[in-house]
Amino acid sequence: MTLRASCDHGRMKIRVLSATDIRRALTARDAVDAMRIAFGELSGGTATVPVRNHLESARGLMLVMPAVLRRQGALGTKVVSVFPDNPSQGAPMVQGAVLLLDAETGRARALLDGASLTEVRTAAGSALATELLAPRDADVLAVFGAGAQGRSHVELLARTRRLREVRIVSRSGTSAERLAARLSEAADTLVAPDDPGPPPVIRAVRDPAAALDGASVVVTATTSTRPVFGARNLEPGAHVNAVGSYRPDMQELDADVVRRARVVVDQREAAWAEAGDLVVPREAGQIGRDFVDAELGEIVNGEAPRGRGAHDFTVFESVGNAAQDIAMAQAAFASAERSDLGVLAPL
Repeated sequence: MTLRASCDHGRMKIRVLSATDIRRALTARDAVDAMRIAFGELSGGTATVPVRNHLESARGLMLVMPAVLRRQGALGTKVVSVFPDNPSQGAPMVQGAVLLLDAETGRARALLDGASLTEVRTAAGSALATELLAPRDADVLAVFGAGAQGRSHVELLARTRRLREVRIVSRSGTSAERLAARLSEAADTLVAPDDPGPPPVIRAVRDPAAALDGASVVVTATTSTRPVFGARNLEPGAHVNAVGSYRPDMQELDADVVRRARVVVDQREAAWAEAGDLVVPREAGQIGRDFVDAELGEIVNGEAPRGRGAHDFTVFESVGNAAQDIAMAQAAFASAERSDLGVLAPL
């Protein structure tokens, strides 16, 4: 159901956007452009992103993540709940919403589904990093992890660059087979509008080494606490988007991959505090705090070069940032306003 944006007899309304509305509102290119804004402002000092606030209740945890992007004129917060007992009652363990405010008046403008927004913004961040760091002709993608992030990464990357083949790996193999089958059914939609070609061949691969053979772009989107592959398996010049290691006890990449790569992060402070791919080798004395070469926003802003330089690989290490959520929410809201998507509810 959609309603036209209006003030009914002076009553203010908020636009509510579901997961379907968000996906209809944003093209892949829109999403990547929003991440260019987010990372550029984050590294350029025009975004303010306080440390996320944790609040425990009797049955779960609430996380509050506000941000303001002054150049874009975007203001809002993401609220995420983590309730471990929910799955036993048929509800998701992790839920969330993003509240977007008018940066001039503070009025609530939009409420957006948090799960789908997080999926899109994380994958779009990786797509931007791939544009800036991977070889231009990279066309074989290996994805470790067959959950929502694995799916969204295939969708965003395939719609922003021409991919010849996609290989999906999961711990059991079964979920990879299901995701490969699902994506294969929609393969005709997984093409880049500005670089059209045949849709990619999508398949599940059980052996990590086989999945990496010839793969020039890699995504790790797992919850693993042990490296999912070693440097010996990576193709020379490969680019890795590592998005699953968002806690210090998680590790998807072994220390040798990190040591041999040009490491780019979303934000230095957050990466060193939260990314196990960096924290584990640092605590083992294998790398120092000066090992991170750049923030992605520094490349966006022209303060650091593109590509891998003299390194064997490139790694984009991402733990996620509220600036991404608010930039993406602003882009989705603006598009939804133009196309009259979502539901207008009175405040």
